[in-house]
Amino acid sequence: MDLITLEKRRLLRYSLLFQLYRDFFTYGYEVCVSIDYVVPEDCRIEIIAALFFLNYQRWIFFNIEKDKTVSAYILGRGIEEIEDYLIDAGQLVISTLFDGLLIPVNENKKESGDVTNGSST
Repeated sequence: MDLITLEKRRLLRYSLLFQLYRDFFTYGYEVCVSIDYVVPEDCRIEIIAALFFLNYQRWIFFNIEKDKTVSAYILGRGIEEIEDYLIDAGQLVISTLFDGLLIPVNENKKESGDVTNGSST
């Protein structure tokens, strides 16, 4: 199994988890437990497999209905997982704001033309 396939699966899982997270805070718990979702036929196997994984992690509850729809909602551990994921992503984005704080020694020598770090050249 290659790394790209594994990353696609992880991205699908987090996309589904994020959708359930968003629905939970949009509609509320009472509505979310009764929402049925239609799963597209062209990627049904991948989505159902991702839902089984999320259910196994105890991040969601889901059930396949008789009419092939899926009822699913996020659980507390899933909410924590998404919020941790969003915090990590936010930290990564914000860290790019502080780019170029340290100047490599070679560039500093070129700009000033003098001795750097106590060494003479």
